[in-house]
Amino acid sequence: MSMEQYYRKVQEKVMVQRDVINSLLKDPRIIGDYYEAIVRDAVREAVSASFAVGRGVVLASDGRASKECDIIVYNAVEYGPLFSSGDIVVVSPESVRCVIQVKGTVSMDNMGDAIQGLAAVDQLRTGIWKFIVGFKTNVEYQNLVDQCARSRSVNGIFLFSSAYKQEKEDISLQMQKLVGILKSITAPGVYQTNDAGKYVVLEVGSRDSFQGVPFTE
Repeated sequence: MSMEQYYRKVQEKVMVQRDVINSLLKDPRIIGDYYEAIVRDAVREAVSASFAVGRGVVLASDGRASKECDIIVYNAVEYGPLFSSGDIVVVSPESVRCVIQVKGTVSMDNMGDAIQGLAAVDQLRTGIWKFIVGFKTNVEYQNLVDQCARSRSVNGIFLFSSAYKQEKEDISLQMQKLVGILKSITAPGVYQTNDAGKYVVLEVGSRDSFQGVPFTE
């Protein structure tokens, strides 16, 4: 089995988990919590051993804080969390490598909320990678990428299913692209120097370089 085939299977498994949750539960808030847990587990498997994964708040030394972040990837070796209870953490901006907001369905309407939450992290420290992960969308992927570029904050958006038939092949590779990026930005020797840039990353190129779309001026 090739790596591409493997990650297609992983992405299919994630969608099966989503379908099981939807068949068992009705409360949107609880369903959302489970969606976050599914993605959090996938992220935890992707990042290097130096990093921990939780959900919570980024808190600066002057008291400024982010909104609640669905997923926080932070350096657990060089920085300990300020508070930790299960998956819930409060961490310093210096420790954070990546923040992810999770959406069951990504639309042009709820993109604004996700962007706003991620932009608040930028106010605490520049260079933190900021991604949106969605289980499905009815919006063309390029339109979502363009909206991220216009935000000048969000460094990537990854989706696991799309209503657009012409996009289904590319969308089926989104898990592989997300995992590749997470592995790259948390790799030993890389994370110290490779901060988030002013672009929306689409995938990892050669030698841990990134292919993407620049933020709009």
